[in-house]
Amino acid sequence: MIFSRNKFAVVVLAGVIGLAGCPGTEDSEINDDGIVIHFGETHLEDRVAATRTVPNLANSGSDTVVALAGGYDKANVEHHDIIDGATPSHLVSVYRAFLVVDEVHLEECTSVSKLPQRIFESIFPRAMAHAGHGSEPVGDRSLNKPNVIDIVTQDEFILALGDRSMAPGTYCGMHVSFARVDGDAYGVPVPAAASSDDPTTVPEIPDMTGKMFAMRADYCSEASGGTCITRTKIDIDDTGLTIPEEAELEFEQPLVVNATTRTGYVVFGLAYGEWLSGVDATLLPTDAEERQKLLENIVSSVHVYAKGNGDLPVNVVVTGKAKAQ
Repeated sequence: MIFSRNKFAVVVLAGVIGLAGCPGTEDSEINDDGIVIHFGETHLEDRVAATRTVPNLANSGSDTVVALAGGYDKANVEHHDIIDGATPSHLVSVYRAFLVVDEVHLEECTSVSKLPQRIFESIFPRAMAHAGHGSEPVGDRSLNKPNVIDIVTQDEFILALGDRSMAPGTYCGMHVSFARVDGDAYGVPVPAAASSDDPTTVPEIPDMTGKMFAMRADYCSEASGGTCITRTKIDIDDTGLTIPEEAELEFEQPLVVNATTRTGYVVFGLAYGEWLSGVDATLLPTDAEERQKLLENIVSSVHVYAKGNGDLPVNVVVTGKAKAQ
């Protein structure tokens, strides 16, 4: 029966190819037409226009910025705050967070002329390079190797990841995948030990070798009389976990590049405020299932932040902070 099904599939494939042409004879991903797509990344607490319900926080009113033993020096260390999914919730302060983006590629809109290629690839999947097959460097980054993203940097700052030559066409979505650092990568931080004081004034910069994700955070774990008296660290990475499937994103409107419109840009966003949805942060250091939920949430937080024709939006300084416009 298995042979019969495969034989039938080959016959159907041959018939479709006969009607619509051989796969691979149309536009390829790389071309010499001078058409370029600029890729970028940004991160922010919530997706643009998203609304958030104010939760009932554990130790409500106790999360001050006073330096407390057991955790990090929240008052003086740059951080992002994320609310977890426990009941009641915890306000988690993140001081270091690094994420490794592997592949970024666009998805052409499906058409009858592309059907033979789709069927062919479903049977014989094409090999994918690190998003940068045919890529061109931008600044200190490119798409020919994984890119390490530092999440604890300015919200909505667009980081240029690289340019990629593309075939003329209509693109309806993009894929973003993640991987552990295995060899060379862009943006890999230099590991550095944490300071030995308490609270910790200089959080550790983790060694990202063999890792997709690492985080250094804390939360108020004990309060008295409405005042936090102890903070507990959450120092974790993805060791022993499964890397989630890639994020598949659809564009609300297609991105079209052709002989007259030769440039385009796509920026994917990471909504880090969603990372702890349904996750009890207090369990992260000891519970692999909670950490796996965190990884799944990270991939789910990937979304289309901006796209269009032309160049990447320019980062400008607004009230002392950089932001794209």
